Amino acid sequence: MSDPLRIGRDLIREESAALAALADSIGDEFGRAVSLILESRDQVIVTGIGKSGLISRKAAGTFSSTGTPALFLHPVEGVHGDLGVVGEGSVLLALSKSGHTEELVRFIGHFRRVGGSVISICESGESPLVELSDIVLAIPARPEAGPLALAPTTSTVMMLAMCDALAMALLDARGLTEAQFARFHPDGRLGRRLLLRACDTMHGAGDLPTVPSFAGFPELLLEITSKHLGMTCVVNEGGGLIGVITDGDLRRLFMRCANPAKLTAHEAWQQSRRDTNEPIVKCSSVSPNKLAVECLRIMRENQITVLVVSEDGAKPVGIIRMQDLVRSGIG
Repeated sequence: MSDPLRIGRDLIREESAALAALADSIGDEFGRAVSLILESRDQVIVTGIGKSGLISRKAAGTFSSTGTPALFLHPVEGVHGDLGVVGEGSVLLALSKSGHTEELVRFIGHFRRVGGSVISICESGESPLVELSDIVLAIPARPEAGPLALAPTTSTVMMLAMCDALAMALLDARGLTEAQFARFHPDGRLGRRLLLRACDTMHGAGDLPTVPSFAGFPELLLEITSKHLGMTCVVNEGGGLIGVITDGDLRRLFMRCANPAKLTAHEAWQQSRRDTNEPIVKCSSVSPNKLAVECLRIMRENQITVLVVSEDGAKPVGIIRMQDLVRSGIG
């Protein structure tokens, strides 16, 4: 049995060398391909068979998620009715190492009658695929990596890299921003970080714990306990925020005050404040449209676990907790 560690390292080195050769080989045809796709008003159709087909599926997904509408179309399905998705301005991106795959070549012939231009990613300089293509993005002719040099390895890695390079060049040319990218990934980590706002994760309306400043200490405890959020807002007669009392503040209060039951909510809040040698809380409230990731940053910088959400900076409309933000996946 051969050394698996050596085989693994050698394969990756061979593929790395192939990618370096691919980078050096890219020329003006690449720029022409980017311009052609940018000028098209229809979606990009990506196609291929076998392992090239698997790379094509991934490429279509990458294009679509980075601002270039695209879909994968299997060549066989294409000639059996699915050509209906092709428009006159559609650009076809065809992947094939040899360029001789019969089903692919037959499909491209039909595509040219109903669609637009053809871009191919191919190794062979002389093949039916090349003859049918308007632009050829050639990949260097190199042996497949690994024992026997038979399974598609080096060729598919270069195809994947070429498709990724196209997608990133198109992304840059379109001026895609992080916020636009996030719209295509609303449930992904990046999407949540760029789209999720305080109002999306806050506890508001009937779930918002509040007590008037004149309320007794038992009423304050009841509000914290009944709302199950580990805190309550203390508000003045006009509903404006005076401050927040959390479970941690209560523990501090009990250590300082012999009989807190005699205090009003306002007095309890005052006596539960941080010591003068502790960090000062610079921000305790945010607007409903504040990005959730910014809320998390504010909490960490101020060493607090709760922020009040307020539309006017005075009356609380909700509260947002650190544990809710972490649970949402942005932490």
